[in-house]
Amino acid sequence: MGANQKTHEETDMNPFAALAVKTIGAGTAAALLSLGVAGGLAQAASPTPKPTPAAATKPTKPDPRKDRRAIFVAVFESEADVLHITPAQLREDLRQGQKVSDLAKDRGMTKDQFAAKLAITVKPRLEALVDKKEITQAQADKVLDRISKGYVPFWNGIHHHKANSTTPTK
Repeated sequence: MGANQKTHEETDMNPFAALAVKTIGAGTAAALLSLGVAGGLAQAASPTPKPTPAAATKPTKPDPRKDRRAIFVAVFESEADVLHITPAQLREDLRQGQKVSDLAKDRGMTKDQFAAKLAITVKPRLEALVDKKEITQAQADKVLDRISKGYVPFWNGIHHHKANSTTPTK
């Protein structure tokens, strides 16, 4: 009779309360199961991407101005060599408002003398860039031609480009 009595206690519950308990219990269980199963499936379907070493080091697109940057570095380092200073020191002097003309004058050089020494100093660097196929021979010749005609980068200092001016032009 003990088992029969236990059954009787379970049925004594209010039918509405029993229905509510069963519905809420089943809904909670279903929600927990679906979250657990769905979460597991989502993780299995889309694992965390792990970059490969080759993909991590490879740039997304090539630098369209790689040649110009290489020429700039070669000329800038050559200017520093002609002035007998490091490129870092030349960069700092230019940032502080100095001009290559002032630095050359302090070392007793005119613009023509500086340009001649610059052409001699930059030529091997440009030849190395041509050999590595980073620039063309025509580009190297153009740089040397411009220097021989008196164009010296930063001779008059750094010229900052002004962003959109707010004053109207006439």
